[in-house]
Amino acid sequence: MNPALAHPHRFTREDRLRQKAAIQRTLKQGRKKVFPELVIYTLHNELPHPRLGLAVSRKVGNAIVRNRVKRRLREAFRQQPVRAQGRDVLVVARAGARQLSMRAMSVYFQQWLGKA
Repeated sequence: MNPALAHPHRFTREDRLRQKAAIQRTLKQGRKKVFPELVIYTLHNELPHPRLGLAVSRKVGNAIVRNRVKRRLREAFRQQPVRAQGRDVLVVARAGARQLSMRAMSVYFQQWLGKA
């Protein structure tokens, strides 16, 4: 059985922005919105679904903190109603991201993805 069908909310490889070329293209050609704790880049893609890329450096915290921030960002992105649109989204977490709640992350996504 396909794991994506068994767990419809799972982020599969197809849902992630993984290739270096795609990440570079999103950084250079994409639209950018800067928030105090996050920087969000978006670029339309030719796919029927969005892809999410996360960059969380050691400045955010140790491995436990970084993984918590990534889990929260993935969940906040997954809950967005505009996810059906085909776009690449790259999120760069800044040091203040460790204090962000899920609600605040969702608000940032709504503010930016609703306009992009």
